[in-house]
Amino acid sequence: MMQNHMGAELTEPEAKLVDCYRSLASTLQMHGEDLPPFARRNALKALAALWQVMNGLDMDPGQVYDLGA
Repeated sequence: MMQNHMGAELTEPEAKLVDCYRSLASTLQMHGEDLPPFARRNALKALAALWQVMNGLDMDPGQVYDLGA
């Protein structure tokens, strides 16, 4: 199971949201420049929304300024 930075275990749905955030962040970091402008902009908006989820789960998502968010 996955734990947050406070040591609490995440539920399976919460862990899936964490995986989604990490996957999207990785995709933007590795392939963001290859995406059409509309796709990159909307992916950044989705990442910002998932960042709020990560923060609420005490996962310490860090900053995403380097991705353009």
